[in-house]
Amino acid sequence: MVKLKFAGNTDDLIELVSYLLKNNITTVAMESTGVYWEVIYNLIEEAGITVYLVNPTHVKNVPGRRKDDKSDARWIQKLHKFGLLSASFRPQLEDRVLHTLHRQRVKLVQLSSDELRRMQKALDLMNVRVHKAISTINSYTGMNIIRAIVNGEHNPKVLAKMRDSRCKCSTEELEAALTGYYSPHQILALKHALERYDNLKKQINEIDAAIEETLRKLIPLSEEVIKKEMEKAPKQPKKNSNEPSFHFMAYNMMLVGKDPTVLPGISIQSAMGLLCELGRDFDKWPTVKHFTSYLTLAPVQKISGGKLLKSATRAGAPPAAVIFKQSAATVTRTDTALGANFRRLAIRKGRGKAVTATARKLAEQYYYLMKFGREYIDKGAEEYEKIHHQKQLVGLTKMAAKLNMTVIPNQ
Repeated sequence: MVKLKFAGNTDDLIELVSYLLKNNITTVAMESTGVYWEVIYNLIEEAGITVYLVNPTHVKNVPGRRKDDKSDARWIQKLHKFGLLSASFRPQLEDRVLHTLHRQRVKLVQLSSDELRRMQKALDLMNVRVHKAISTINSYTGMNIIRAIVNGEHNPKVLAKMRDSRCKCSTEELEAALTGYYSPHQILALKHALERYDNLKKQINEIDAAIEETLRKLIPLSEEVIKKEMEKAPKQPKKNSNEPSFHFMAYNMMLVGKDPTVLPGISIQSAMGLLCELGRDFDKWPTVKHFTSYLTLAPVQKISGGKLLKSATRAGAPPAAVIFKQSAATVTRTDTALGANFRRLAIRKGRGKAVTATARKLAEQYYYLMKFGREYIDKGAEEYEKIHHQKQLVGLTKMAAKLNMTVIPNQ
């Protein structure tokens, strides 16, 4: 057996790929540890070799075996030889740019939210209770007032005049909320948080532009046709400041031809996240059970001797599962069948399990929509309650029959 050693520099990695091709290697298995695997993974995949990216927890050490990189590699090769390894999900090559850009965007949105909280803290410490008068400080009125405070305007009467006509509060209420103790050191903290917030929003807009450009390249249409379709597309409603700055749904319809926002709780921002995280190829999951299992939304049952020992979802969740859970949490406020089911589960099993169960139902509907084009038809909360009542009645009737009793409905 020839022992070979390749360094981690680019030239050495290219030499490694050439060696694999020269020896007619068709599949390669490797662990997904850190980010070091990504470069060699892409090089091997571009060479036409099938890569099995293996979860390290699936490749457990055997007792008595020396633990080092070489023995690990031999162990992975042995498991792969006998077909005992399954490949982790990886978006197709052309979708990975969206995947990377979206994760950067999510991180920047989280950081911008932190800066908003720092601005809120500085205002609270000065007893400037502007958040009690307007809905959010990053609204048009809120940001105008904050910028004026940073620029040296501390007169409540002048600041209150910056109120937008759409604000529900009156000018007098806003003036009272803006009366406070404007401390120089807190204004400095407010200024620094505002500068960081503006910089982060600028970076988010740059990522949005990169995502839009990538989507245009992926759409199999000419630039003229894309431009005409964008002009015909209905205006995209913007419900919060974190939604994409471009018309994502128009691009989404041209790219995949399906609208995931028809599902309860799925917003435009969620739809963009799911497309970037999961890609367009749903053939990687043969059934919906494989899909929900990948998302860790399906319970893992441990059975021994025919007895169920434990049934619970796996720890941790991929970003796509987080999106489904966030969407499920908003369903509780909707007058839909899924919302009614969420509220019933929350009473019986608690909100946490209700969120997971509803997220699984949403994931199933998303899978059917994206893979088969099956449209979601909502029956409504009232129809759901009616069906649930009928099921309860059937159950009570069967129980009464076992006790030689009869269920008599109220007249």
